[in-house]
Amino acid sequence: MMNRSIVPLLCSFLLLAASSASAFNITKILGQYPDYSTFNELLSKSGLATEINHRGTITLLAIPNGAIGDLTSKSEDVLKRVLSTHVVLDYYDPMKLKSMKDKTAKMTNMYQQSGKAAYDQGFLNCTAKDGSFVFGSAVKGAERDSKLDKSVMNQPYNISILSLSQPIVTPGLDGTLAPVSAPPPKANSPASAPPPAEEEEAESPEEEAESPSEEETEAPSPSEDADSPAPSPDADAPPADAQSPPTPSPSSAGKLKASLGLFVVLASMVATY
Repeated sequence: MMNRSIVPLLCSFLLLAASSASAFNITKILGQYPDYSTFNELLSKSGLATEINHRGTITLLAIPNGAIGDLTSKSEDVLKRVLSTHVVLDYYDPMKLKSMKDKTAKMTNMYQQSGKAAYDQGFLNCTAKDGSFVFGSAVKGAERDSKLDKSVMNQPYNISILSLSQPIVTPGLDGTLAPVSAPPPKANSPASAPPPAEEEEAESPEEEAESPSEEETEAPSPSEDADSPAPSPDADAPPADAQSPPTPSPSSAGKLKASLGLFVVLASMVATY
């Protein structure tokens, strides 16, 4: 059976756990400081105050009424983005800032957890400068001129409220951020430029037509063949007399044979007389 003396201790523990689940109410805290009434109203209008109250540890970079600027004219969507960059997800007070080893500290803000941050929009830079501290967006090229004025309140190590001289400007929270870190495209890339060797070796159709090949140069054109008469097949041959003696016809050979026979007969008759 449970000891009755333990029951009060258990109830106290449960009450402490319930209170730690909602460590603070940022609307009530800022309500104690009239100089930040406009900033407090904007937190409630954008719905960011409810999300802040569910955090265990934050540092709120508050803006006084006189330096609120054009935050009141922004849409609720853009306003929530801007204000979420003023909520650091860690505890910083003046003492902790002075103990920073480096001259510049990079801090994560609540906008980083939205899933929409790009190009370091979810980060802030805090730089020690001339005995003071300057806050600005970590986006490349962003202005860093929001100075720390004072510490409004702090409750280590849950909540710290620091006052800045003006709102932090994070480029592109309205959806107009260009990829500032992307290198510009090259004018002439090797992939797009044609290889010079092919340009030198290639000839245009006109040049090919003007410079015929060797075979075309040596062969006579059809027009020349038509103008000049074709040579006769026996033009260069020697005359028939120079080649071989004419052979006697069959009639002349018979007459010659008969004359020779007659001569032989006459010669034999002369010899007998």
